[in-house]
Amino acid sequence: MKLLIGYDGSDYSNFALEDLRRAGLPEDLEAVVLSVGEAWELPLVIDSVSSTAERFVHPNVAVIEDHLAEVSKRAGILAEPAVERLRSMFPEWKVRAEVRCGRPAVEIVKMADEWLPDLLVVGSQGRSAFGRVLLGSVSHKVLHDTICSVRIARKNESVENANVRVLVAVDGSPNAETMVKTVAGRHWPLETEIRLVAVNDPFVRPRTGYISWNMEENKPHDTEESREWAGKVIDGPTEILRSAGLTVTHNMRLGDAANMILSEASDWRANMIFLGARGLGPVKRFVLGSVSSAVVSKATCSVEVIRVLE
Repeated sequence: MKLLIGYDGSDYSNFALEDLRRAGLPEDLEAVVLSVGEAWELPLVIDSVSSTAERFVHPNVAVIEDHLAEVSKRAGILAEPAVERLRSMFPEWKVRAEVRCGRPAVEIVKMADEWLPDLLVVGSQGRSAFGRVLLGSVSHKVLHDTICSVRIARKNESVENANVRVLVAVDGSPNAETMVKTVAGRHWPLETEIRLVAVNDPFVRPRTGYISWNMEENKPHDTEESREWAGKVIDGPTEILRSAGLTVTHNMRLGDAANMILSEASDWRANMIFLGARGLGPVKRFVLGSVSSAVVSKATCSVEVIRVLE
């Protein structure tokens, strides 16, 4: 397995490292800690304008090269403690640092496109070169622009479970099936609890059928169609996860998908949420990231969005 970690030295990215203890990752893993030196604002060049082309160009080139070298050096120094920490936490992993210069989100996505990791990990927030907190700007761009699965690490101070609790949102789509198989294939700590949640939105019908609701009684109406939908959405994933030796429960909710997933995570006190990157829309097409984006933006715990590389 190939793991790419975007690291900036902030408390958020340090928690992202600690959060990997609960991610169920295997021992046979190659990890790259990517630290990006923010170098899009180059220093002012004093007295660079000259009447000759040689004097105009070369002083600028020298200053820029010196600046990039200094930025790269600082980024490398920043990444070293993260590499050592991962080696201490996971001695069987192969861990190395990668240093780049530029805009953090752009360089993280570029590295992911080139290296094709199985999972990309970032903190929910980071900090700029001036120490300002970036409220999810990097993680938001990484989530939407990368082609690989993404884990957004977020610390929830109010949740202290004895066991790891993993909420898995399913909708019957091929992407959700792949996501369930990903969860089943992880190496989870003993006593890990898995909760499947399926959401029936009465105003958005999945392509594969849906549960009919009696609005007056506010409960599902049992029909052949509803049994078929429930069987595909819940029974199949339950069997996959239980076959992997995992403890599985499930719940079905009525309402807006993103809000119901977040509500279930809060009520159940989940440590993390797993989502497929794509769901099925009301006109039999894929809705690219709408639910995933909303859940990641509002969740109070870590969220992993699983993508299928095509």
